[in-house]
Amino acid sequence: MKTPFLIITLAIGANASSAAIAKDGEFFATAELSAGRDVVPADIIENGIDQDRIASVVESEIRLGYDLGPLLLDFGADIAVYPEDSRFNRYAFGPGLRADFPLGENEATKLRLGAEYKYVLGEDGRVFDRPRAEAQLIHRHSKEHTTTGRLRYGFRNQSEDRFTGFDQSEWLAELRHNWRPDGGPTSFNISLLGLKHDAEDNRFSYTGYGFRLVGSTALAEKLTGLARFSVVQRDYEDNFSSLYPVNRSDTHIRATAGLDYQAWDQVSIFTEAGYVSNASNIPVRDFDGFVGRLGLRFSLESR
Repeated sequence: MKTPFLIITLAIGANASSAAIAKDGEFFATAELSAGRDVVPADIIENGIDQDRIASVVESEIRLGYDLGPLLLDFGADIAVYPEDSRFNRYAFGPGLRADFPLGENEATKLRLGAEYKYVLGEDGRVFDRPRAEAQLIHRHSKEHTTTGRLRYGFRNQSEDRFTGFDQSEWLAELRHNWRPDGGPTSFNISLLGLKHDAEDNRFSYTGYGFRLVGSTALAEKLTGLARFSVVQRDYEDNFSSLYPVNRSDTHIRATAGLDYQAWDQVSIFTEAGYVSNASNIPVRDFDGFVGRLGLRFSLESR
């Protein structure tokens, strides 16, 4: 593993949570500039025992949208550039929409439906494209407690020019609870996760389960602290390869903590750092190391 470092570079980006800043019938835009180290894309297939799965990356995202109240439309574009190896580079773009449907007179419960399409390019052309659709049932028990059930389906159409067998249907089920003590700015989220990926080649098919914890709290007037911790177990359905003729089994752990400082009205500076471990019975998929990033976040809305 190479010595970890952060590249302090600007890149244009987006934050999906930006919908919250827009008012009914208004355009909004969010952008994020960041750089650091992270896990390389999962579809880079190599069998070298010394393969490094964590690399430096410069990321750039932007999202433009229109908020109509119950209906939100947006378009996003993402760029991830890996200075160490351009084969990892990704250029993604696509539209999305989301609609909320209140259930009941007091609107404490609502149904949220969403869909998106993403087209992803690499240095040598299309990597994959993926449509996704999801449904969420959200119930607000009180100003402190909210529970959400989510089901998402996607289909990844992988470029056959890279390798075959990676086309797959992707299911995600999540049960999430949010707690805001006294209804204030401090927030704790816990999620239980279930995953099912069914690929053309069973060595890429797996069943997974796990949990995720996310917390945030105000540390000062303009400073927010954040922490994330997740564990996901993935068990694959077929032998990994002729060199490793066993069913792959991974335990993926990710733990990060960070700070977000509201430097100006529409601009914040953020940083996060932590550790990723992918304990696997396949040596070329067993890795761990430092991850982190540093960047700027922008949000704009029509007046």
